[in-house]
Amino acid sequence: MNKFFKKYIGIIIAWVVVAIAAIFVMPNSLNLVASHGQTKLPKSAQSQAANTLKDNWGPKLSDTRQVLVVFSNGKTKLNDIQKSQINNTLTNLENKKDQYDIKNIVKPSTDSAAAISQPSNAQSTAAVPSSSQSMPGTSSASANSDSLNSDPTVSADLNSKDGTTMLAQLNVGKRDSVNQMDAKLKRAVRTASVKTYITSPESIVNDTQRATKAGLLKTVIIAVVIILLTLILLFRSLIIPVVSLVSTGIAYLISMAIVLNLVARYHFPFSNFTQVAMLILLLGLGTDFSILLITEFKQQLRDGSDQLAATLAARKRAGKTILIASLTLIILFSLLGFANYSLYESLAGIAIGILVLLLVSISFTPFFLFLMGESLFWPSTNLDAHNYSRSWGFLSTKSAAHPVIALLIAIIIATPFVLLNQKHLNHNAAAEITQKYPAKAGYQIVNRHYANGMNAPVSIYIKSDHGLRNQTDLQQIETITRQLRDQKGIHSVNSATEPHGEPLKQLYVNQQLNTLTGDNDAVSSGMSDTSKKLKDTSIPTDGLDSLTGDAQSITSMVSGIQNDFNNSGVFSTPAQVVDELQQKLKSQHRRRLTRVQRIVVTEALSRALNDQQQQTQMNSALSNIGLKTDSINSTTNSFKSELQNVQNQVRGYASTLDSLNGSLTNSNNFLKALAKSSVGDTIYIPDNVINADYFKTLIGEYLSDNEKTTRIDVVLNATPGSKKSIDLVQDLENQVNYDLRGTQLKGATVATGGYSSVVADNQQIAHASFKRVAIILGIAAALILMLVAGSILQPVYLLGSLAVTYLMALGFTRWFSQQFLGQKWLTADMPFLTFMMLLAFGIDYSIYLLMKYRQTEGTGKSAGRMINAAILIGTVIIFAIVVIGVTFASLISSGVLTLIQVAIAVIFGLIIFGVVVPSIMPGLMRLTYEGFNFKQLHFKHRQTTRSQNNVDKP
Repeated sequence: MNKFFKKYIGIIIAWVVVAIAAIFVMPNSLNLVASHGQTKLPKSAQSQAANTLKDNWGPKLSDTRQVLVVFSNGKTKLNDIQKSQINNTLTNLENKKDQYDIKNIVKPSTDSAAAISQPSNAQSTAAVPSSSQSMPGTSSASANSDSLNSDPTVSADLNSKDGTTMLAQLNVGKRDSVNQMDAKLKRAVRTASVKTYITSPESIVNDTQRATKAGLLKTVIIAVVIILLTLILLFRSLIIPVVSLVSTGIAYLISMAIVLNLVARYHFPFSNFTQVAMLILLLGLGTDFSILLITEFKQQLRDGSDQLAATLAARKRAGKTILIASLTLIILFSLLGFANYSLYESLAGIAIGILVLLLVSISFTPFFLFLMGESLFWPSTNLDAHNYSRSWGFLSTKSAAHPVIALLIAIIIATPFVLLNQKHLNHNAAAEITQKYPAKAGYQIVNRHYANGMNAPVSIYIKSDHGLRNQTDLQQIETITRQLRDQKGIHSVNSATEPHGEPLKQLYVNQQLNTLTGDNDAVSSGMSDTSKKLKDTSIPTDGLDSLTGDAQSITSMVSGIQNDFNNSGVFSTPAQVVDELQQKLKSQHRRRLTRVQRIVVTEALSRALNDQQQQTQMNSALSNIGLKTDSINSTTNSFKSELQNVQNQVRGYASTLDSLNGSLTNSNNFLKALAKSSVGDTIYIPDNVINADYFKTLIGEYLSDNEKTTRIDVVLNATPGSKKSIDLVQDLENQVNYDLRGTQLKGATVATGGYSSVVADNQQIAHASFKRVAIILGIAAALILMLVAGSILQPVYLLGSLAVTYLMALGFTRWFSQQFLGQKWLTADMPFLTFMMLLAFGIDYSIYLLMKYRQTEGTGKSAGRMINAAILIGTVIIFAIVVIGVTFASLISSGVLTLIQVAIAVIFGLIIFGVVVPSIMPGLMRLTYEGFNFKQLHFKHRQTTRSQNNVDKP
């Protein structure tokens, strides 16, 4: 005794010291989850290829997270004061972009009129140009500058339709962790009188990790209390539960420290479920192992063995079962390292925990068995209580007696639960947590007031080997944009040619033609009016006719004066001559000399009277006046003729103008028909517009810095992570690849990014990996069980029962979640976690049963031996199922949907497995081991009965 004590006391002290040391050297698991716990996808995946293009985009997008800032006024519309406060908050945030590592920000429009005028899918406050503006001409660049030169950092689509909510989109660098980023931005965006939230896919995942960590602490506390109470009720002892939990706790601390240090130092696979799965499994298996040891120890004491002998016998008999079960599970969990999916690989660390638990179970617990002896069962002193399972005995006996009926009943009960199972899973991380987390609250507000996909838009990247800012490529981008927007399930599409979610109509040929034909219509109308006026043109010549008559009268009178002068030789004074001339003009022609004419004539006559010579000259002057007057008359007649010719020519121009107007009308009608055709439904961007600074700014958000990569943002109507969104993402990718065939971009790289794309890749890889893991683990488990049982069919029956149990558990959990949790689908990670939990415990219990089957003495038939094994081991398995069930029930308090669904599935699955195994195993063994002859293909007992009947005949 002293030798045993001395040997093991050192081991106990060593375990305690190592456990205490593990607490101090254990890294922070939450930090490791944040840095190493993200699901890793291969670089060949579409979402990862998109991330590569994104990281090479430029400073506004490279290595950033897309974050939404939510400003909510509940059910009341935001007033102007609140909008002004929101605008001030965002302006301050923009001024401190470097402080918060913000690379780009898109703000909501605070102009209510502008916001209302936009269509529901608009993302711009840009005005559509009037019909008087034209694109093709050089002057059109300035004309369209006003309509195209809208601010790309302001979006009216970020205002909800009901006016209660506004969003801001941020691209935030990864300088800080998600937790630090959220904390900083929450403080920065606080705005008086409105509620503010920060939400993003990364923020929701971060909150899920925090919820899981908090749920783990709750689970530990609740599980410890429940296990204590359960073990006290089962063993009627206050000490056994303490010994069991202390040994399990030491194993958990040490193994967790090992795994976390491997993660921190050597990038060992890790996820936010690793710690929870390890805790639950070690608690369950540790309790199972303790029950096995203590039950066998109790049996040995009851048979009269002393403490040392009972301890050694218990360690030998139960220890063999524990060793085989542990090694089996270690092998199975180690095989997860070949899963090719990071989440599945992260559970490989549980193998380390099971190995440590095995070492603790065969050294730590036996020491207390030896040390305490019968006192271990205090306050109970009854060691004679039998450990036979009446329930398993009843079920196994009935199964052996009526194997076909038992099998049919099992099939009938299993079928509805299996049919309830569906292949589709919910990949939306937001479903994992409750609304008490701000990221989830903001997410739900966005879902209520915007398109479901607004929380996580899909980004399609197209990378070419040349610059894309040219007419041909932009036209192809526009074609893709329109075809994507026309697909069912798409809320809006933003691209380089539709940067605000709606077509820039002034870039379309039909819009340009409409502008041109509108101007031509105005010109044609003007030409018609001009032609009409030209036809009515008349140049009056009445004044010229009067002028001719006056000139002729003056000539005649001057001639008369000249004759009188020549005949009389006496000259009146110049004034008299002028007066005489005036009188004659007045009396005969009702005309008068003008003042200038009178002065000229008077001056001429005055000079002529100076002398005779001058008189002679006066005569000559009068002659000249007559001649000049005749010349005026001739010239006037000539001008009149010329005016008539001009009038005829002007009227001829009207016909020419009518002909030109007809040609213009025909051309305009052709252009109008062209605008209505498919040709008009394309874009044309002149070089002067393409190279304009305002146009570069407008499309700059959707072209990389080198302009060789473009991005198309798609907002879906489907919830991110839903089956519909996954199907849409795959359709989008196929659509773009199809559209690029035969074009200048046919060799371009196309990759789809965003949360829904990541989910689609995760689903595809996880599904393939799950199938691979299930096959590998199934084969490995079958081979190990065959070695343990020394049989082929028994492991097949047990694994088949376990597989059916798994499917039933999924179906039941889906029904339960829909009825009581308000969740229609199972979460993405739940089936695998449930599979591993049920596989671990199912294999564990199968080994218990098979080991007991082999230990059963006698040479009885196989069905009878299985009945005896079921009776002997049934109590242990039932106790284990109860303890593990209540342990998993503690996960419900975590508030994490995956853990809740796993708990429900495992509890239901273990109950079903605990009923199915004794109900069908003896019956199946009777049918195959005893009653069925493979050579004769009929039941032996029927053949025997028939032979006996033949013998009895006379």
